[in-house]
Amino acid sequence: MIICIPIETKPQGGAYYFIDLFRHHLASRGIGHTQDIGARYDVLFLNAWHVTYYQIIAAWRANPEVRLVHRVDGAAQDYGRQDDADNLQHRVSQLADATIFQSQYCRHSTREKYPVITQDGPVIWNAVDTALFTPEGPRRALAGRVRICYVTYSTNPRKGAPELYRVAAAHPDVDFYLCGRYENPPLLPNLHVLGLLGRQELAEVMRSCDVFLTFSQNEACPNVVLEAMASGKPVLYLDSGAAPELVQEAGVPVTVESFHDQLQLVLADLGGFSHRARQRAIQHFHPHVIFPRYLAVFEHALASALRVPPARRRVMSQMAWLAEPIERGWNNTRPLRRRIVGKLRTLWS
Repeated sequence: MIICIPIETKPQGGAYYFIDLFRHHLASRGIGHTQDIGARYDVLFLNAWHVTYYQIIAAWRANPEVRLVHRVDGAAQDYGRQDDADNLQHRVSQLADATIFQSQYCRHSTREKYPVITQDGPVIWNAVDTALFTPEGPRRALAGRVRICYVTYSTNPRKGAPELYRVAAAHPDVDFYLCGRYENPPLLPNLHVLGLLGRQELAEVMRSCDVFLTFSQNEACPNVVLEAMASGKPVLYLDSGAAPELVQEAGVPVTVESFHDQLQLVLADLGGFSHRARQRAIQHFHPHVIFPRYLAVFEHALASALRVPPARRRVMSQMAWLAEPIERGWNNTRPLRRRIVGKLRTLWS
């Protein structure tokens, strides 16, 4: 089995971290994989909305029997995005031979809350590198009696920065270490903005803090929560998205108003919470637990009939040049193009 993952990763971001970890796992198992969507392979792995409808049907020319496995990140609307991402994701999902949801919440948000994904499939949580994110290893000399770690790579307000700032202002005796991107953070002496960090640096900061905090809303499967648990950090989380199903006994829910009491609850049993966090990461999110489940889905897809029949794939791949204008939004430029695109969508949907 050869797998294509046509995604160029970046230093920060949960989706890219997942792809890097998956590629490392495939290499360690001697499983062939490529980033070239024009190469020959057996499985095309579609991660959320990173691969477009046009790219898929164009790839069918060289790989008419390829199986498409779609990893769903969540509904873009759920993150506050108002662009066309969910429409694009919906169209891609209609071509997929198998669908994987990152959490129970992810399945709910994309099939019930927002009907984006029509096909059902298994829930497989994300994996975390428990060798990198671990309680043992280099630490940083961070100031403060109680040190809280907060991580976000997006300035989307739903990532919880406004709530974080309110908590920091109300608790000057607690030091907050902010990793990632933040817009106009207040100048508070207990608010330490560390900026974008590499993974090794982030692991050092996490293990140097006492507790991990997140006020993020509607997350499908936040990797930073898994990294915190692997680092042995209790998680104070907003009761939203997949956080409750991921954390369970490794932390407690929190609001701006309940922060003080919930933090004291965790600090009173810091050793117990830390042990449970690390054990939960190893038992449920270790790459050796997660990635074999992905490979099982790939194998099942290869043994099953194609969702889009071969004859229809051939026709669609031959007309791929007409699908590219759809992806670029040319259908909004002229009435004639809008009519053509409408006809094509009816044909290909």
